[in-house]
Amino acid sequence: MATEADAAPAAFIKTMARFGLAALGAGIAAAGLALTPAPAGSQLISVYFLVFQDAPVLVLLGAFLLLAQGLLHRPLTLTTPAWVSPRHACPIVWATVAAVAALVYAGTHFVCRDYGLSLDEFMAEFDSRIIAAGALKAPVAKEWRDLVPALQPIFRLPVADNAYWLSSYLPMNAAIRGAFLWLGDPTWAGVAMAAIALTTLFAITRQLWPDRPDAAVVGVILLASSAQFLIAAMTPYAMTAHLCLNLVWLWLFLRDRWWGHLAAVLVAFVASGLHQVAFHPLFAAPFVFSLFLTRRWSLAIFYGGAYASIVLFWILYWSLLIGANTTTPIGPAADVGLLSFVQRIGEISNLEAASAALMALNLLRFLAWQSPLMLPLALVGLIICSKRHSILVNLALGIALTLAVILVVMPFQGHGWGYRYLHGALGSIALLAAQGWISLSDRSAQLHQRLSAIFLLSVALSIFALLPWRLAQVYAFVGPYAAASAAIARSEVDVVVVDASNIWYGVDLVRNDPLLTSSPKVLNLTSLRSDQIKQLCSRYRVAIFDSEDAAHAGVPLDSSQLPAATGNADGLRELMRSMGCAKEHVTGTRRDPKLSPGLN
Repeated sequence: MATEADAAPAAFIKTMARFGLAALGAGIAAAGLALTPAPAGSQLISVYFLVFQDAPVLVLLGAFLLLAQGLLHRPLTLTTPAWVSPRHACPIVWATVAAVAALVYAGTHFVCRDYGLSLDEFMAEFDSRIIAAGALKAPVAKEWRDLVPALQPIFRLPVADNAYWLSSYLPMNAAIRGAFLWLGDPTWAGVAMAAIALTTLFAITRQLWPDRPDAAVVGVILLASSAQFLIAAMTPYAMTAHLCLNLVWLWLFLRDRWWGHLAAVLVAFVASGLHQVAFHPLFAAPFVFSLFLTRRWSLAIFYGGAYASIVLFWILYWSLLIGANTTTPIGPAADVGLLSFVQRIGEISNLEAASAALMALNLLRFLAWQSPLMLPLALVGLIICSKRHSILVNLALGIALTLAVILVVMPFQGHGWGYRYLHGALGSIALLAAQGWISLSDRSAQLHQRLSAIFLLSVALSIFALLPWRLAQVYAFVGPYAAASAAIARSEVDVVVVDASNIWYGVDLVRNDPLLTSSPKVLNLTSLRSDQIKQLCSRYRVAIFDSEDAAHAGVPLDSSQLPAATGNADGLRELMRSMGCAKEHVTGTRRDPKLSPGLN
């Protein structure tokens, strides 16, 4: 009869085999799709990432997991590694934190090129500049107010008369970056958040399992060797701050002291206002609910009231911000206020087969961006210990709640290194993996030795193979967009009009200083009216950035735009040609051949 000691290794072996087969199968299938002739820009970005970025990693990951589960069957003569010793835990963790800090700092400059690829990232930088200047909103000069929709076509809330810039993102991530910008270098924001996340994870594991320092080392190294964790910290995305503050909140909550709970509420306020209000409350909800289940009524009411107030405040944030200036009312199209928030959630909520397919792609990408043993160990930790450790159950429930809400509300991720909507749960998964490690390594000394060997092999694979591959992918993907933005910024004209109708994510190249003190001003072509084009062409020197410039910079083109969008762009371009306007291209002094035949 199988004993409990046999059950854990068997569960782990089956888990690794299933993950391995799933990764291998998905990777091979995605590699097959890469042979299709469809141009990259015409594909849904989630499919593009799976086919052209994740397929080889999934194949390698699947092969490693299948090999690793085979090694668990073989008798190996090994010695217990030195890092298991308690006296080595702190030095290893501090060395890991230092290495991660150095890598994140260098990667921000040399891999991501100090460039926020997506407009989500740019808006964090945009808002951080406003906050570093000592404000939450920036006034728009009167001469540019009518052009605000073209200066910032998305992620902007309309304000009456376009008198102020107002981002559609909550401000706390930008505030953190703004503080470091004010100090001199916003790069340190990602470095600091990543380092705090790792040290807090170590503190939590030592609190949960004080007699198992090896579990603390395993949890920290699994997180630190995650390509998603490392590369996200190199970007302005709010996700590293989500992860960091979730772990800090959990550490304070588990201290179970009056001062810890007060501090946890302050952390909850910041975490809920990082960029979207839902993410942190979904992480904390199971812990707050558990207070009601355990009849800790005073503390439960305290947290329940605090979170209700925090969520309500951040939902009303934009109304409060603009309402503080009675001369600048909210524009009629602004999506703010409690009723608007509820209506917007109702409008975007959707549960279809396409949503499930997108979520499957998201989870495959998430698997492909983690350290190989993180998810198998986490799953074993949850299955074996779900009835013994309420904290682990709450962590798992937080992950499940997040996935459920995302599935219904926003299954499409768009840009992202890994699956960023689950980034705040990486600490939860690392803690589950630490519990999985304890459950397995406790079975026998021989199994402990085998697990240690496989763990070290997986970390080596992450650091020396998967991470360099991911860094190269990021460098190659970001490079053309960074070069295009740099070319636009160097243009010696007053205005650059971006015709994004045939450029993949070309609208992301429309970027301006929120204070509008720098030149050139960059405008989105299809957000302009005919009369605005006439005024621009009569008052300013105007250059164009279109698919020709994009191809020159290496930015992918997109032939899948709707005819209405490209037709509108063509009509506006024809108007500019008729006025002899925008004759220069950003990437050179070439003339538009339709305007001046024979000139290049």
